[in-house]
Amino acid sequence: MKVVVNARWLLPGKLEGTGVFTLRMLEEITRALPDVDFTLLYDRPSAAKQPLIQGKNIKHRVVYPPARHPLLWQIWNRWSVPRALWKEQADLYWSPDGLPARTSAPQWITIHDLNFIHHPEWLPKRVAKHYKREVTKATTEADLLFTVSQWSKEDIVHTFGVEASYILVTPNATSEKFRLGPARRQPYFCAVGAMTPRKNLKTLLRAFDLFASSDSNEGYVLKIAGEPHFKDAELDRTYQEMRYKDRVKFIGRISTKELEELYQNATAFCMPSAMEGFGIPVLEAMQCGTTVISSDNSALSEVVGDAGILVPTYKVNAWAEAMEQAKAQTGKWSKKGMAQVSKYDWSKSAQIFIDQFKKDFQ
Repeated sequence: MKVVVNARWLLPGKLEGTGVFTLRMLEEITRALPDVDFTLLYDRPSAAKQPLIQGKNIKHRVVYPPARHPLLWQIWNRWSVPRALWKEQADLYWSPDGLPARTSAPQWITIHDLNFIHHPEWLPKRVAKHYKREVTKATTEADLLFTVSQWSKEDIVHTFGVEASYILVTPNATSEKFRLGPARRQPYFCAVGAMTPRKNLKTLLRAFDLFASSDSNEGYVLKIAGEPHFKDAELDRTYQEMRYKDRVKFIGRISTKELEELYQNATAFCMPSAMEGFGIPVLEAMQCGTTVISSDNSALSEVVGDAGILVPTYKVNAWAEAMEQAKAQTGKWSKKGMAQVSKYDWSKSAQIFIDQFKKDFQ
């Protein structure tokens, strides 16, 4: 039995949401199915030469061209991957990034969210158009769909008219096992993630500017970890208009150790995103015992539950008030947050995949 996996997002040193999901699920799945051969497909040699996962039943294969543009994505998924599936004699193809291949082999596809359909303005036009076309195909071409939250499942059902029984939910969990931070926190708020319009950092910047205007908050700063995927003129303009922009620190991509320390010592972690299929950083911060302030939309409400401070997405005053609340109640949310984290586990999510695999193929 051979399973071929789209591993294009397993980029050493550059793991983001889809990559974390792919890696952690594969660690559990490949270990639980030792008699199944897995071939991981990459679009660049550097990722295959330094694989993030290894095992006796895992093979790594580079499939050209490097897919770094919508046109190349289409070539990769519609021509290069099908050729590799034929050569590998795949019994199943799993694509964890929502994009199908043109193949007669059975394929399972994980769709994380539909932001490119609901808000195409958050992405470059070509990118949004490509994802809309290809993910729409996925809903009809896949033998089975997966997603990462109940909210995303309901959204897929509503948007495409897909039968709910055709979609299995395999939730995310924390990317690492972070440790609990100290009871006494440092005077800063933090945000983590790719800097794109969807992340709604403009609201966070405006809220922090309001928070910082109080004399009692003079020592506080805002630390933002992550890299821009493309230029966001509105975010740049918002930053330039800030009165206290000197107290905002853009710290870029950071190591796992640095990320842990960022969460551990923060007064609160802020997740102002306007839409998420899940929101892994929310759980990472909770795992460190850190107060979470999050937008009250999409899957974020589901993942945060009653273990954090939920705020209307674009209400600047409400965000500033939540910062004041987090400052005054540093330890209030720690136990609730850690209890919420315990509900999510990669082994549990992978078991859903594994059980379905055994049912269909063994």
